[in-house]
Amino acid sequence: MTAALEHAQALIRLPSVTPEDGGCQDWLEEKLAPLGFHRQRVDMGGVTNSIFARPGERPGTLAFLGHTDVVPPGPAASWPHPPFAGVVEDDVLHGRGAQDMKGGIACWLAAIEEAVADGAPLPGLQVLITSDEEGESVDGAVRIVEVLAAEGHLPDAAIVGEPSSSKAVGDVIRRGRRGVVQVVAIIRGQQGHSAYPDDAVNAAHLAIPALHRALEIDWGEPAPGFPPTTCQITNIEAGTGAMNVIPGACRVTLDIRFNPALDFDGVETRLREAFAELPDAAVELDIQRQANAFVTPDGPFLDFVAAAIERQTGLVTRRDTGGGTSDARFLAARGVPVAELGLTNDTIHQVGERVRVAELETLTGIYKDIIQGFEAQP
Repeated sequence: MTAALEHAQALIRLPSVTPEDGGCQDWLEEKLAPLGFHRQRVDMGGVTNSIFARPGERPGTLAFLGHTDVVPPGPAASWPHPPFAGVVEDDVLHGRGAQDMKGGIACWLAAIEEAVADGAPLPGLQVLITSDEEGESVDGAVRIVEVLAAEGHLPDAAIVGEPSSSKAVGDVIRRGRRGVVQVVAIIRGQQGHSAYPDDAVNAAHLAIPALHRALEIDWGEPAPGFPPTTCQITNIEAGTGAMNVIPGACRVTLDIRFNPALDFDGVETRLREAFAELPDAAVELDIQRQANAFVTPDGPFLDFVAAAIERQTGLVTRRDTGGGTSDARFLAARGVPVAELGLTNDTIHQVGERVRVAELETLTGIYKDIIQGFEAQP
């Protein structure tokens, strides 16, 4: 049994449904302290956050950003093995967090162990871990980054251990993500009897043309290399449940994923225009700016990561910007080059999450290559 597999099993066996850490970061401290790392706790709002730092023997600081929290496992009876047992069967590791992302943390830890054991000079290393990535992300990685910035300890670059790969480890890295705006729209009319529509104002009828306008918004040309901005209606609620009552209110939620050709103000302006034809008293908009878009431009760091992947696997990686958002945005907002590089992601958040054991070894090799070869760019 390899170190990466042992570490992944140990972490999976510490249940840590968001925002709980379940003792994972204390376990990491036990493993990292003998390797020269010092732990700085940045706990806030019931969230466990840690900065593990090791001084370098040569210039530059490379960070790894990860999270120990996982999504709920769902019905345990539906899993082929208990979700927090870390069972290996037919060279596959089963358990919540196997791919997202306790497996990735395990690989980075194993890579550090091997790199330190080799005895060659290493750059400064930071292991930045939160227990609030799968939840609100309010008191998690953002707080870690605030502390690093305030103390002047931001890294020169960072690997984020999200499961970025598609079919094989290293075939995809994410260098950016779209931003997120979420909207709660409440449209008000006048409840009444469906047989007497002249005495009522149907809130659902008011909402439909406004929603149609929202779906037809011209978001402009997307930034190069990014998917276009999308707007999805995710919930519609109206009525009392009775078949003969005209609804007096309609509540709708929208989820907008916007590319870097737009900013929060541009998204909000277009949304308000879509609802502007309704009387002010008839609509209430709560526009929530959840996450900004970010991108690490092509350059030395991404080239370096891609070269490490090719050396270890022979793959020419694809530099992608798809998917949702991630904690990488908090470092990117401070000007830190980031690359999301991790295991495959075909079972994340699913009942029966699992990863092939061979993937852990491949990713450990890539991570070790990156750790040993990293040099800060002038």
